[in-house]
Amino acid sequence: MQINISGKNMDTGAAFQEHAHNALNNVVEKYFQNAVSGHITLEKAESGFTVKARVALSRRIELEATGQAGDAHTALDAAMTHAEKRLRRHKRRLKNHRNTVTIGEEEEAIMTAPMRVYASSEQVHASDDVKSDDVKSDDELVPVFADMSYDIETLSVDQAVMRLELSGANMLMFRNANHLGLNVVHFREDGTIGWIDPRGMRRMGVGT
Repeated sequence: MQINISGKNMDTGAAFQEHAHNALNNVVEKYFQNAVSGHITLEKAESGFTVKARVALSRRIELEATGQAGDAHTALDAAMTHAEKRLRRHKRRLKNHRNTVTIGEEEEAIMTAPMRVYASSEQVHASDDVKSDDVKSDDELVPVFADMSYDIETLSVDQAVMRLELSGANMLMFRNANHLGLNVVHFREDGTIGWIDPRGMRRMGVGT
């Protein structure tokens, strides 16, 4: 696995580089043998250090983990503990669901949809580039941060939940493999995972 280690506006040092490389290799290879690449970023925070790790387990599956501590090496260890916990849970889910694809399989049924990122009203008002007269109300069109794309894959609900847990994202949109309708899984405020299935609700006759 190719591993890149970098510091955000700081030098990581040889000792941290070696520690990070060995730690990430050991954690990932313990659960998955054919990971593609990994990237570790060290950042100085107000209360210490933050380490962010991102691993491409396959072409379409990524793991993200974060650790924070008063010194860089302890923050790295915390990030690796977080990563191992997610990998262990994912591996267990794979074993428990026979119909779930393995980590090496890559989904072919992918739809790329346009995605636009807007600034929030708070960001607009806080920006030095926007004059107060330019934003008259929150109902007006806010500036666009970026035009991007979003890959919508065909997955089972179990696969989508596993992908969400690994990625560290707040939500995941996918096509439900049972009926090809668009679904969403998302983290709720209480830490549980919600599943939104509009087509499934229509099949049950809800709201008709």
